Amino acid sequence: MQASDFDLEGDLTYGAQQGVNVFKNNRMVTFNAGAIGLLRQQLIDSMGTETAREQLLRFGFQSGYADFLQMQASYDWETPGDLLEVGPALHTQEGIVAVEPTEMEYDREAGEFYFNGTWHNSYEAQQHLIHNGESDHPVCWSLMGYGSAWCSGFMGIPVLEMESRCVGMGDDVCEWVIKPLDEWGEEADPYIDALEDFYEEV
Repeated sequence: MQASDFDLEGDLTYGAQQGVNVFKNNRMVTFNAGAIGLLRQQLIDSMGTETAREQLLRFGFQSGYADFLQMQASYDWETPGDLLEVGPALHTQEGIVAVEPTEMEYDREAGEFYFNGTWHNSYEAQQHLIHNGESDHPVCWSLMGYGSAWCSGFMGIPVLEMESRCVGMGDDVCEWVIKPLDEWGEEADPYIDALEDFYEEV
C-alpha cells in the first residue's frame, strides 16, 4: 500500500459498539477543539508554561507512537518511505493539523535522518492565540511530540521535531524540522528532557 492510498474515513468503523468508534481495533474519540484548548490553558495556568509544555509533548508523543505502531502493523506498505509519509497523512486526516512535508532524507542503517515541512491550520496554535495571544516561543507542543514519536518509531532511534516558525508566534505558517538528538543544540534540551522516558520505548 502507498501512503497516498490511505483513507482514515474508509477504515473507521462507526458504532462498533454503542458509543464506540474503532480504527483498526483502537477506539477513536472526537472532542471539540475549544474544549481541548481550555484544558490546555488550564494546564498552563495551574502548572506553569514549562511543565504544561512537558506534559503536552509527552501526550503528543504517546499519541504519535501508538499511531505509528498501529499503522505499521495494520497495512502492507509498498516501501519504508510510505510508512514514514503516512504519518503526516494520518495527522492531517485526524483533523489535528494540515501537514505539508518539504524534504525527507533518511538512512536507517546509518542512523541518518532529516525531515522538514510546514504545518497549516494547527489547532494548537489557534487555541494558544485565543487564550494567550502571540507567544515569544513555538507553542505546538503536542504536534512536536507526535512527529518526534512517529519518526523515532520509524528510525528505531530517538529523533526530535522542533518548530522554527509558529503561527502562535505571529508567523504566517508553522515550520518544523525533525532530526536526531545529537544534531540539535542547547535549545532542544528542555524537549529532550521531557521525552527522555518515552525515548526508551523506541
